[in-house]
Amino acid sequence: MSLFAVGLNHTTAPVDLRERLAVPREQIGESLAGLVTRASLSEVVLLSTCNRVEVYAVQPEAKRPDQILDALADLRGIQGDIIRRHCFVREQDGAARHIFRVAASLESMVVGEPQILGQVKDAWQLARQRRTVGPILDRCLTMAFRGAKRVRSETEVARGGASVASVAVELAHRIFGELRGSTVALIGAGEMARQAAAHLRAAGAAQVLVVNRSAARGQALAEAVGGVAHGWDQLTEVLIRADVVVTSTGASEPIIDARMMRRIMRKRRGAPIFIVDIAVPRDVDPKVGRLDSVYVYDVDDLQKILSSNMQARGHEAEAAGAVLEQEITAFLHWQRARSLNPVIRDLRTHARSIMEREVDKAIARLGDLDPGQREAVAALGHAITQKILHRPLKALRESAIHTERDDLSGALRTLFALEEALDSEAELGDAACGHVECGPSIPETDEFDSLEALDPLDDLDLDPSE
Repeated sequence: MSLFAVGLNHTTAPVDLRERLAVPREQIGESLAGLVTRASLSEVVLLSTCNRVEVYAVQPEAKRPDQILDALADLRGIQGDIIRRHCFVREQDGAARHIFRVAASLESMVVGEPQILGQVKDAWQLARQRRTVGPILDRCLTMAFRGAKRVRSETEVARGGASVASVAVELAHRIFGELRGSTVALIGAGEMARQAAAHLRAAGAAQVLVVNRSAARGQALAEAVGGVAHGWDQLTEVLIRADVVVTSTGASEPIIDARMMRRIMRKRRGAPIFIVDIAVPRDVDPKVGRLDSVYVYDVDDLQKILSSNMQARGHEAEAAGAVLEQEITAFLHWQRARSLNPVIRDLRTHARSIMEREVDKAIARLGDLDPGQREAVAALGHAITQKILHRPLKALRESAIHTERDDLSGALRTLFALEEALDSEAELGDAACGHVECGPSIPETDEFDSLEALDPLDDLDLDPSE
């Protein structure tokens, strides 16, 4: 089983490619099914946000991340070589570390921003609904959520910091200077629009105009931010009135083009307008920014401004990374322990088979035994087997934690000749206990159990709404 994290994000690809690859929420389910089929995946989660389109997947056999990239490109109608030029591929430990860091917002454009955790949880929930999440990704993501929760509670990286919305307001200050008394237009009624409204209100904006395709959602946002809702057919009128525009719709094509904006600027008599386009795909045609007195900034522009902010938060990000490493290590131990289950199962089966045959022979030689005596002989055989296997199983457990040790699973298979022994025992079938009545069944004990309990998740809070 190979764990992969592949895709592209704001550090590897420009916004125009990210918007082409972005998957609308209503198409996530279909895309998950397509990835499973086309890339031969046993598990998959698809994360699509304004800053990243990433696939977290488990491939059962072949280690072929290129299959995942080709499948993703094919689903979005993009040539695979274009994606390869801008993608990242991480496998096993690297993939797990990437997933944890994304959920904890340590890979975000704004380190510490809270939205990404909810977006990852949403992607996980959608994949669970489509039954494309299995034991590895489920454990990986639930432990990543716990790690993100610890980062938020044990470090300052998410407190008092910048967000995309606050950086947009900072940029508006640079362009306009004083924002007090300004009119703000929110195009779209999502969480980012709500945050932008809060920051702009704090900066002194006098009016907030909300335009959204869904009248109900637009009205709800307007009421929440103390603004006024407008219908989609009033978009032009709102743009004529606004000083600052924050647009964040889910449209697949630009909703504001150069021709439309020229008409609006004539009616504004050249009054400057500041537009922050934080949608992916972009809501504003790039040509709009070439018009006089029109200032357009997209998410990539915001990233450049954020670089200086990130330097100031470097120490806290380092502390957050140290906290997260503890959770990453716990998952990697679990994953390595899980990979040992097959050899534990085979060793247990081999030992039990030998024990049961020898117990049967002993009972046959001892003659007529009552049930209590039979049980005592069987218990003796079980106890001896348990003690013999104790040290090998303990060494296996420790090898899952101490990765510098040699591969003990391969050594155990060789020393006990497990493949040959199990094949021979399979041929014997029931013949081994056909001459005498077998003793009572031997209960499983901790010595033979798998290693699922290396890192319990009893304290996880997995409320997707957080």
